[in-house]
Amino acid sequence: MTARALVALWALLLSPVLFAAPARTAGPALPTLTNAVKDVRDAANPGVVVVVLFSLPGCHYCEEVRSHYLAPLARDAAQRGRLVIREVDLDSARKLTDFDGSQTTQAAFAKRMKVQFAPTVLFLDAHGRQVASPLVGAGKADFYGGYLDDAIAAGVKAAAR
Repeated sequence: MTARALVALWALLLSPVLFAAPARTAGPALPTLTNAVKDVRDAANPGVVVVVLFSLPGCHYCEEVRSHYLAPLARDAAQRGRLVIREVDLDSARKLTDFDGSQTTQAAFAKRMKVQFAPTVLFLDAHGRQVASPLVGAGKADFYGGYLDDAIAAGVKAAAR
């Protein structure tokens, strides 16, 4: 089953009320993960957490996570040196340098990380190992920010070891 088919199946299971929202324009973009080695080196902090949003073009829920939660974090000066926030397209053939320096594609990286649904947010250390539980789906807006904060705190603590 392709990532697009899984997103469609997931969307069918959600309340129809969610689909009544008006169409929105794309919000602030996140930098694409193209070179994990460089991104982590540039952060220059041993406890850095790499927050990666796995998304699909046109995914409303991905846009919600990107624009309401991750883009503001990426702009927050207090997070610099602690978080590296990037995005990966689940279906993209765009080239990516993995954490070990090997060349791959965004889609192959998503598969290696066992990401099947969009949106999924992973929390990784400087070696590409998960340091907190992933956030799969958009969840309830009332709680998503808390879940994100908890995962980041757990990730920072684990990555600093």
